[in-house]
Amino acid sequence: MRTLWTAAFLALMACGGDDKGDDSSGGDGGGGDDGGGVVPAEVSVDGGCAQEVRWGGFVVDASEDYAVVDGQVLEAVVPTAVLTEIITVGDCTIWRRENPFCDPSCDPGETCDLSGTCVPYPESQDLGQVGIEGLSSAVDMAPVEPGNTYFDTSLSNPPWTPGDALTLTTEGGAFESSTLHTLAPDELALGASTWELTPGQDFGVSWSAPSSGATTEVVLELRIDQHGATPASLECVFPDTGSGNVASDTLDVLIDAGLTGFPAGALKRRTIDHANIGSGGCMEFIASSSRHPHVEVRGYTPCRSDEECPEGQTCNEELERCEDL
Repeated sequence: MRTLWTAAFLALMACGGDDKGDDSSGGDGGGGDDGGGVVPAEVSVDGGCAQEVRWGGFVVDASEDYAVVDGQVLEAVVPTAVLTEIITVGDCTIWRRENPFCDPSCDPGETCDLSGTCVPYPESQDLGQVGIEGLSSAVDMAPVEPGNTYFDTSLSNPPWTPGDALTLTTEGGAFESSTLHTLAPDELALGASTWELTPGQDFGVSWSAPSSGATTEVVLELRIDQHGATPASLECVFPDTGSGNVASDTLDVLIDAGLTGFPAGALKRRTIDHANIGSGGCMEFIASSSRHPHVEVRGYTPCRSDEECPEGQTCNEELERCEDL
């Protein structure tokens, strides 16, 4: 839960809008009690960071069973967090995580960058006290060692009133103080609890409609090659209209990239804001309502033992998939 910033499952939106750098905010209101005195109608939510400058950030996520605050900000970008775009069709993109190779291998405290050069591994930064206002109960977090992580698992679920402004503030620490705003999203409900993917066919997904005037988006995340050498993942960023579609050509590229392990998917209704930090970095603040369906791929059976495989197949336990004898 604390390793939140897995780039394969984060929407990759270019830094845009107002420059909300250090010690700035995205539309302070003039009254009201939500989000530290911020009026929701006056909040400017400017989207996420470009992956090349995303140093980390914070999320308040309400899943079906629990709500949590989680966050971490590094001093630079981890090289493997910069993904390669394979194909984009409509609202959907397939991304591939690269596995750079360094010879000789890197020393402890280093990592291999995409050019094959050993560089210092970005360290997690102490941002001082981090607070979030506008939730059902205020959150105040200190960094936890090792790793300067931030989290709070004591939230009620849902942790907010939809539409309220949420305000995150950092005291400083490694960077100057920052203020970011998001709006609490409506609870998301899945149209179907199981997603069945069929090669050669479009995949349609549906969800509960948002409140009138909501400014949320819905992100679909799908990963079906859990043990691949260069794993690919699918990410769609849909307008929050209640339904979205993954074209068959896109889905086939994902399936052809590899099927290993147990498929995983998520659908998230969210708002996202960013602030510029340090020398060229970017930090995000996300409020999301997430659901995690069961994912099946027609003709494919994941497994951990032979007993889980159809007749005539055996379990490749290393790749966690059933294969013909």
